[in-house]
This record gives sequence, C-alpha cells and structure tokens, in this order.
Amino acid sequence: MKEEKSEKDWVNRLIAFFKALPGRRADAKKKQYSGWTQTEEAYQKEQSEWLESVRRRKEAKQQEHTDAD
Repeated sequence: MKEEKSEKDWVNRLIAFFKALPGRRADAKKKQYSGWTQTEEAYQKEQSEWLESVRRRKEAKQQEHTDAD
C-alpha cells in the first residue's frame, strides 16, 4: 500500500514538473496558411518522388544484408 502511494506521488511530481515547463507550442489561431502556394499536383509529385527514394534506400539496405550473408 505504501509503495503504491509513493509511486503515485512520484508520478504526480513528474506531471507537475512537466506542467511547470515553459510552453513552446505555437498558437494555432495565429497560423498563416495564406502563403501556401503548392498545388495538389506538385504535392503529389513531391510525395511520389519521396516514396521512390525511400523504396530505393530500403532495397539497397536489404541488398547490403543479403551480400553480408
């Protein structure tokens, strides 16, 4: 019973510590998205290029493991 209370106390002190830290979140109400000029087409192209690069890296990594065996 005493262990359970001390664990809860430790957790509560930890929570209080993190709540006391200064906040660094940006105010979502002040965000400006009006400067966003990327089109859906450009976004899709950029995403497909990124996915392709991830696929190539993954294949290269798998090939390294195959060669090492």
